Amino acid sequence: MKLLSSNPEVEKQHSPPRVTLAQWLLAFVSVLMGGYSYYITDYDYLAILALILAAVNFVLVVLVAKEALNSRLIGKFCLMAGALVFYWVDAASLALQKIPFTIPNGFPVQGEQFDPRLIQQALLYITLFQFCLLLGYSIRPRLHRVVSFFRSRMDGTSFDRRIVAYALVVCSLLPLLIYYDFDIATIIKVMLAGRAATDFETPEPGLSQHLALFGIYGAALFFVYALKTRTWRRFWLLILGASAALPFIMGGARHIWLYISLPSVLIVLRGFKGQLDRYRIVALTAAALLVLVVAQVQFSYRTEGWKDMSNLPKEDLSQINTNGQLTALLFAEHLVPNDHDYFMELAEPYFIIHWIPRQLWPTKPIMESWTYYNESYVEGAAFNVTPSVIGQFYINWGPSGVIFIGLWLGFLTVLVDRVFLLLDSDRQRAMFVAGGMFYAFIISSFRFYSPIYFSYFLFGFVAMLALTSRPRLSSLTDALSSRFNRGVTLGRSA
Repeated sequence: MKLLSSNPEVEKQHSPPRVTLAQWLLAFVSVLMGGYSYYITDYDYLAILALILAAVNFVLVVLVAKEALNSRLIGKFCLMAGALVFYWVDAASLALQKIPFTIPNGFPVQGEQFDPRLIQQALLYITLFQFCLLLGYSIRPRLHRVVSFFRSRMDGTSFDRRIVAYALVVCSLLPLLIYYDFDIATIIKVMLAGRAATDFETPEPGLSQHLALFGIYGAALFFVYALKTRTWRRFWLLILGASAALPFIMGGARHIWLYISLPSVLIVLRGFKGQLDRYRIVALTAAALLVLVVAQVQFSYRTEGWKDMSNLPKEDLSQINTNGQLTALLFAEHLVPNDHDYFMELAEPYFIIHWIPRQLWPTKPIMESWTYYNESYVEGAAFNVTPSVIGQFYINWGPSGVIFIGLWLGFLTVLVDRVFLLLDSDRQRAMFVAGGMFYAFIISSFRFYSPIYFSYFLFGFVAMLALTSRPRLSSLTDALSSRFNRGVTLGRSA
């Protein structure tokens, strides 16, 4: 098995791209400007500063995107683009309002505009978080055995593994089929209704809902299979992938669509082999736009349902919706430590107890910090909110929590980049999909570092193990012997 082991020298030569001087400078200048905001109390000047910061970080994302196209690794891009989309776009939206930083309707804070102190804090924390993402990404631990494990697992070609792949598609439909006693007419009616009518994301999912998580991996896998196939079978594979994805898309949860679609975008990017031309740029742009269009359609129809598509105002479909994570962070700062002390609550234990059924542990706890934040925000309404990952760790640990989660997410991202760099997209498609789902977990964590988002990857990882295997030493020996014998034969004939 030495042939499959990880060579430290080879890994050193093929490591993810380092953070460049230009990227460091842009991130550091952002931190300086975030700190400078404490000298500004005028809303108009704070709005100008927020727009400048958004522009600076847009330039940073462009630099990282160009690097990702050449290296075919998207980890650093996910981090910087995540900060831009989840925070800076929202900052620009708030700054460009007729009255800058207006408190939105229904927000549980009295007043016309957010307090300048909260805005100052938020700008500093976001820039500090982004800088720590790059610091965490710059950590390069020696994990040769771990990397060797992942790069050694190859796609299985046996009949039983093909059956497992097809079973993954069935898993996505099981919750609806079981819950509605296989009544197809009712199932179609429910899928066309608003997101509240679906049963995929109940507070306490049962066995069928957990099986449905395998369907997320199955949808992503068959889309990748289709992209890697050049025969008529591509249409059959696309149908299977769409069948597995449809229940989740109709449910309206955009983060699940990210888990399904991101591996396909990565396959398209990997196929470029570092060489870009007009056709490849168009192909990658089309793939990215398809992902964004589906997400936008989901957002537009998920509340009212899909039955009345013709009645939806066109402006609702064309309007780009911010995700409100900066507003969520501002509310977290408003609550802690003014109304409540820092919670000092670890998130990781909930990643473990998440899997214990409430039937066995009726008093199973929920994150106290999130419960307090959510109840303070919704004030008894029938929906829930998240404080953003910066807000989540701020209300628990203060500024040190912001620094930690930035370092941690950056570190996790460079790990998956290291694995991706060594994967063969032709022989390790199942592993490729699992890696793409981990990228989706990183992006989703910008909203909330949650065991729910991690569970999508975890079920995909288990499915990947069922579809792959490590080649036996005898198989490797036979292959090498065959190649050697062919070489001897050719030498003699020459």
